[in-house]
Amino acid sequence: MANAIRGAVGVLVVLLVPACTGDPTVAPAKGDFTLSDPANGAIGVPVTQTFDWEASFSVETPTYTIQVSTDPGLATLVINQSGLTTTSFTPATALSPGTVYYWQVLAVRSTGTVVATGTPWTFTTFSPTPGPFTMIAPTNALTGVSLTPTFSWNTSVGAATYTLQIATDVGFTSIVVNQTGIATTSLTLTTPLTPSTAYFWKVLAVSSTSVTATGAPWAFTTGTSTPTNTVTLVSPPDSSTGVSRTPTFSWSATGTPVSYTLQVSTDPAFGSFVINQSGNTSTSVTVTTTLAATTLYYWRVESLDSGSNVLATSSSFTLTTGN
Repeated sequence: MANAIRGAVGVLVVLLVPACTGDPTVAPAKGDFTLSDPANGAIGVPVTQTFDWEASFSVETPTYTIQVSTDPGLATLVINQSGLTTTSFTPATALSPGTVYYWQVLAVRSTGTVVATGTPWTFTTFSPTPGPFTMIAPTNALTGVSLTPTFSWNTSVGAATYTLQIATDVGFTSIVVNQTGIATTSLTLTTPLTPSTAYFWKVLAVSSTSVTATGAPWAFTTGTSTPTNTVTLVSPPDSSTGVSRTPTFSWSATGTPVSYTLQVSTDPAFGSFVINQSGNTSTSVTVTTTLAATTLYYWRVESLDSGSNVLATSSSFTLTTGN
């Protein structure tokens, strides 16, 4: 009986070892390791690429299987190499140039197989001549474009990098932006363009030779510069006396306000308010609160955006009410 109990305990301990050590093979989901190189979404990858990945931690040293395919479901494999004992693999046969591939690695143990987290990854191999591609945005002849626009284009299969060029003439003799070495299919300018100016832009896919995007160049015109937000009080004029106890306040504004807040106080520092009326969409308000007679008041106006953030605050005016 004692031997039977000891045997049962021994089996239980063996079953618990993987869970106690954090062995990811306990669950058949994604593993405890990730791919390294080529990076996910990489372009211009050599056709003789060496694949690298992290080691998968386990109480049992795994072997690895690398799978490479031209379809995201990995239904048709061009590489299916198993039994690898290191975290690196260089195929004996070169990949095809200018081709999109998908790849994943599996850690294989007697207790089960674990797939690298986040797989499959994708990459595109280098081609001496990049494939045709088109631009996306800003669309051709668009007006009112931001001074720091985001340019985007479709993938040129086989490209190593992209070059974005922007000019003020269709012949690109006056280039204002010539950004080379772009490894993605979009770029946002950090230096503003000139307001209300016509520009032309194109993208080149660069490998051993360069290919210009089909239909390029495209044109666009920038909008005006971001307006300055200001609020200027108009009426009652500063230092007015004998003012109605239900006055009409008016002001002017510049910029992009959505609403205004009228503030009236007996405190020049506006530590408290007699009127603090928000949500005004016009630049004139007749108050419904009757002010005290023969009293000195201070008033100002704030302009706000759609998120109720204050864009600008006017200077303050004074008024003294009549009897």
